[in-house]
Amino acid sequence: MRRIKDIVAEKPWVGWAIFFATLIIVFFVGLFGSSIIERRTEATLRFQPVEEIAEWEPRNEVWGENFPRQHQTYIQTKDTTFRSKYLGTALIDMLDREPDMVILWAGYAFSRDYNQARGHYYAVKDIRNTLRTGVKQPATCWTCKSTDVPRLMNEIGVANFYKKGWLDLGDQVVNHIGCQDCHDPKTMDLRITRPAFVEAFKRQGKDITKATHQEMRTYVCAQCHVEYYFAGEEKYLTFPWDNGFSVEDIEEYYDNIDFVDFVHALSKTPMIKAQHPDFELSKMGIHSQRGVACADCHMPYMSEGSVKFTDHHIQSPLNNMSRSCQVCHRESELDLTKNV
Repeated sequence: MRRIKDIVAEKPWVGWAIFFATLIIVFFVGLFGSSIIERRTEATLRFQPVEEIAEWEPRNEVWGENFPRQHQTYIQTKDTTFRSKYLGTALIDMLDREPDMVILWAGYAFSRDYNQARGHYYAVKDIRNTLRTGVKQPATCWTCKSTDVPRLMNEIGVANFYKKGWLDLGDQVVNHIGCQDCHDPKTMDLRITRPAFVEAFKRQGKDITKATHQEMRTYVCAQCHVEYYFAGEEKYLTFPWDNGFSVEDIEEYYDNIDFVDFVHALSKTPMIKAQHPDFELSKMGIHSQRGVACADCHMPYMSEGSVKFTDHHIQSPLNNMSRSCQVCHRESELDLTKNV
């Protein structure tokens, strides 16, 4: 075999070709190495706090100083353009859409006003604007609308919070749902900030502190997206799960304590009006039984550079199927949409 030296002596252009090829290889190896170092640096610095967060800090923008990616995606819950078979994110007058509900809820505040819920960003604004608050309501109604609620509960006590009237605390509930509702400001671990959830689990003999991280990715949602009622004159927020999570279990619970939400104004029939039993319904489905969390579909992971984080644009999986449904399901978006 001829030596490279001899080939170059005979054909000088071969030497130049080898030289430039070596330069190109070294350049790309260096670029690759630089990218690895840069991304490792990103991963190291992603949790470096810019500003210390107080224990009950309700302002999402303060948390956003330390976690801009999460905050920027959360702000997207302002979007009201998505539409689907299941309505979407727009503000829709449901009594105008389904006028029979006015009769079905006769004598109940929902017969006055009931709108399709918008994103978490509008939680405080939309409940302030509802006509349902035109009748006397307890402060309990604020419980799942604002990051100010855990702060107020910590300041005046849980029972005292519930005993207050809607108007008593209205000037102090100004920050919509956000970071502090679900995260510990020191560790960023998921945590439960609504006592009713912890109390309901305790009555079932369950210790919420033993929950896994994957379970917590559902439980932080379930502290609000549930069926509930206001117990006694104190209007103490209570989840009716003592017998279980099914419709039959909850109905039995209400029957045993002789509870009704309202007496129908026309038929005089005692009525139960289920609120939003999203957690209970999910537990009946195959996804929950397979260990899928709420966040897996409604807040799927995303990446930016080397940083993997949870997308805080909380929304319908149908508006983000490539990172929600199609992580597990290999069908096309069209087929998946038809299936649901």
